[in-house]
Amino acid sequence: MKLFDYRKSYDKNELKIQDIGNNPIDFFIKWFKEAEDTSEIIEPNAMTISTVDKNNSPSSRVVLLKQIKSRSLIFFTNYNSNKGKALDKNKNICASFYWPPLERQVIIKGVANKIPEVESQNYFSSRPFESQAAAIISNQSEKISSYESLLKKYKSFIDKNKNTKLNRPKNWGGIEIIINQIEFWQGRRNRLHNRIQCVFDNDSWEYKILSP
Repeated sequence: MKLFDYRKSYDKNELKIQDIGNNPIDFFIKWFKEAEDTSEIIEPNAMTISTVDKNNSPSSRVVLLKQIKSRSLIFFTNYNSNKGKALDKNKNICASFYWPPLERQVIIKGVANKIPEVESQNYFSSRPFESQAAAIISNQSEKISSYESLLKKYKSFIDKNKNTKLNRPKNWGGIEIIINQIEFWQGRRNRLHNRIQCVFDNDSWEYKILSP
């Protein structure tokens, strides 16, 4: 199947290096808020994260961003999942956001670390009971006999614990991406897109314009 005839012209916005300002994280927050305010974007916090496992094989999947800090991003996962095991072996991680209605993409590279347990517990406690239960009963990335068996396990757990305060599993918590590099991409006409790369080095940000 050839897809040669797929063509889209990007002409909504432009991006200049001076637009970034003194702190690219602040600019990322600005773009993120604009994505939040765009009704066509259902989940602006959906980000694709890429990791490399012990065999140097890359994997990508979509997770939900839950916090933006001064130089880091936080998401939550099962530490025994494929992504968790990969990050135990190689802490390098790439996260990307693509917001088609705005014709924008952000690519972030950094190092991943587990957040303190108390912070993971605080977030776990804030989740709906049903989501807490799902995190407890699911051995993420492990083989199951059927989806029906998973639902049966989930329903049984709910019935037995519906009046119980659930405890966070030790293998579930937050991952913090310490940002070392962030690239902003704005679609432009004729595939001559705007790309600005920001690299954190010697306690300061260095900017450069990249060819599309």
